[in-house]
Amino acid sequence: MVHLMTKNYLVYVNGEFVSSQEASVSVFDHGLLYGDGIFEGIRVYEGVVFQLEAHLNRLYLDAKAIHLSIPLSKDALEEAVLETLRQNKLVNAYIRLVVTRGKGDLGLDPRKCPHPTVIIITMPVDSLHGAEAKERGLHAIIATTRRQSVDSASHELKSLNYLNSILGKLEANMRGADDAIMLDSRGFVSEATGTTLFAVRNGQLHTPPLHASILDGITRRFIISIARDLGYTVTEGDLTVFQLRNADEIFFCGTLGEIVPVVSVDGQPVGLGKPGPVTLRLMEEYTQRVKNPQFGTPIKEGANPTPLTM
Repeated sequence: MVHLMTKNYLVYVNGEFVSSQEASVSVFDHGLLYGDGIFEGIRVYEGVVFQLEAHLNRLYLDAKAIHLSIPLSKDALEEAVLETLRQNKLVNAYIRLVVTRGKGDLGLDPRKCPHPTVIIITMPVDSLHGAEAKERGLHAIIATTRRQSVDSASHELKSLNYLNSILGKLEANMRGADDAIMLDSRGFVSEATGTTLFAVRNGQLHTPPLHASILDGITRRFIISIARDLGYTVTEGDLTVFQLRNADEIFFCGTLGEIVPVVSVDGQPVGLGKPGPVTLRLMEEYTQRVKNPQFGTPIKEGANPTPLTM
C-alpha cells in the first residue's frame, strides 16, 4: 500500500504552483471525462531523479501516439519537474507527471480541447506494496480479466485509462491476494496490474515481450541491464502460464514498486515459497544503482533542499 504524508505540498498546474489542498482541474477536462491523457511515475533518490530523461522521452513518444501536443519543450518540462522538487524541499520522493487533453466539452472531439493540462505532483512515498512485502514476498493470482490487445488500447501506451488494471486489482482483492498477473489476449503472460514481471528458471531470467501488451517499463529495461552486467542470461519472449507456475522465482518491478518478490501464484508456492537468491541479488544491486547520478538527473545546486523523512 502507498503511504503519502499528509503535509500540504505545492503542485505544479499549468505553470503555477498551487497548494495540494486546492489544486484542481475542470470537470470538463478530458483526462477526467475520458481518461484522455498520459502520465509518468518517477522516483527521486538522495537528490537524484532516477532516469528522468528516459521518462520524459517516453512521455513525448506517448503524446505523439495520441496526437497530444505537450505545451512545453522537453527541457522546459524537465526544469519544471526539478523546480517542483525544490519548491517542496524534497530529495527522496515520488513524482507523478500528468498531461491531459485539457478542458473541452462533453463531446469526444479532441479539437474542442485547445489547451492541454500539465500537472506535476511530488511527495515523499514508500514503495507500491510497502517495505514489508520485499521481505515476505507477494501472493498473486492469475486474473480472468485479460490485457487489451496491442491493436487496441495497448498498455505499451502509459495512458490515464487504467480501468483494465483496476479490474485485475479488484479480482486480487476479492480473492485475498496482493496483486494479479494479467494474461494477454492470446493467453500468454503479460504483466501485473501496475508492474512488469520476470520469471527465473534454471538461473536464467525470462520476461514477456512488448507484443504481450506490456508497458515498455523503464525499470524493466534497467533490470535487464543490471542482470546482464551480473552475468545472467535474459530472454524476452512469450511466457506460458505453465512456465510461470513452474518458475523457480518470480518478481514484479516498476518505478514505484521497485523489485518485489512473488512467493505464490493462485495459492501454489513459487520455488521454495520465499524470495529467491537471484531476486535478492538484483534487489541489492538495484538499490545501489538508483542513487548513482550516472543513472539520473541531480537536482541542481543552489536549491538547498532539506530531506524529509517518512
